[in-house]
Amino acid sequence: MVHAALFLVALLFGANYVVAKLALREITPLDLVVIRTAGTAALLFAAGAIRPRSAPRQAFSARDFRDILLYSLLGVSINQLAFLEGLARSTATNASVMLVSIPVLTLAFAVLLRRERPSKTGVAGVIVGLAGALLLILPRGGPDVTARAATGNLLLLFGGSSYALYLVLTRPILARHDPLRVISWVFLFAALTVFPFGASGIWRLAASDVSTTAWVSTAFVVIGGTALPYLLNNWALARVKSSIVAVYILLQPIVAGTLGRIFLHEQFGSHTAVAAVLIVAGVLLSGSRRA
Repeated sequence: MVHAALFLVALLFGANYVVAKLALREITPLDLVVIRTAGTAALLFAAGAIRPRSAPRQAFSARDFRDILLYSLLGVSINQLAFLEGLARSTATNASVMLVSIPVLTLAFAVLLRRERPSKTGVAGVIVGLAGALLLILPRGGPDVTARAATGNLLLLFGGSSYALYLVLTRPILARHDPLRVISWVFLFAALTVFPFGASGIWRLAASDVSTTAWVSTAFVVIGGTALPYLLNNWALARVKSSIVAVYILLQPIVAGTLGRIFLHEQFGSHTAVAAVLIVAGVLLSGSRRA
């Protein structure tokens, strides 16, 4: 069940790259982050309100709220702002390179903070999966290393590191509290922290003529690309090691690349098939460790 949930997360996040491009044609990255965080928080709190409770829930302590604020900054606010702003300055290729570094960063943080012990199969799985992802996303000419792209790459790496640390730090609170309540408050705090930076853009957006396609794409970003996968990710984090959750990120370039080829009529070459085999092998190797 855990691996099925993580696979669905990879599908949703992978599709989100293609759909979000439609929204970003008319909506700025910062505006999209504001809508994404606020919309997701509202959906998650609504889901928590209508869900039947099997047992009395434990109240958050003052320390829990302090920790949740930190998690909201690491896993949502900083991660999403850095990623979208970095993507605007860099290229999709460079963004993909930074994306597949998240499992490595997660394992490094987990070991550094003594949350996990390194294992041969875990390290081998990350290496094999990373090799497959790089084979898929790197073009013949290599990544762009211009000055503007270098700034974007730094932002992308910073955002990826922030999300990796979030994956490691949230395991304890998810083991003590309902994951739905935790992630709901994470997104509420994130919405409050990003709104001051994008408030003026939201007012301009409300007065502008945005197409139905852009709004439908934005709705998918909030529901299918954020609320559902974040909830499944946190449900999985309460049951397996954080580095196992992170390694499924390696599947996202395969999903995004496949959908790009379907909807953008790109060729599906033999190198893509080889990359897919390597990434699946990496996931299986890492998942073979005992949670």
